[in-house]
Amino acid sequence: MKTLRPIITATAIILASALTMTSCYNSSKAPSDANDEASEETAQKATPLGRPSSIPYTVAENYFIKNGANLPDNHKITDKDTFNSIFGMATTMGENGKPTEIDFDKNFVIAVETGPVQKETTLTPEYLINHHDGKLVFHYAIKQGEDISYTIRLVLIIIVDKNLENMPIKLVSHS
Repeated sequence: MKTLRPIITATAIILASALTMTSCYNSSKAPSDANDEASEETAQKATPLGRPSSIPYTVAENYFIKNGANLPDNHKITDKDTFNSIFGMATTMGENGKPTEIDFDKNFVIAVETGPVQKETTLTPEYLINHHDGKLVFHYAIKQGEDISYTIRLVLIIIVDKNLENMPIKLVSHS
């Protein structure tokens, strides 16, 4: 039972971080986007003035990285089998306890992780843009707090429209 305590504690922290990420997502917008909604046309290409356009996404909740699994180098996962080989479901009780459903016929995911850390840590999505250089650029924040007595490996997963899956991805982290 003593060996399970760090795992249970780490799982609780991961779930709390996921809830924090969801609440932060609702207020995040690309700084250069004046519209609340990005049209399908806007999502496909940068604006004529060369400014990046905002891309809508959904945060996938209640997933964890399986022991020994690694994210792809391009941080992109385009099929269910690959996703299931990397991630496990962290179902909890309550109305929002089920993992977010992902339809890989219509979507793909971008995933980022902290790697092993021994600090209170949160990963928060900021925005996703279609940059004028033809890349999807995902901005996210990493915040670290106090030291903890165990190691955790946090992950942030966003679900993006499949029409954009062939675009290269660039990650930008902010501390």
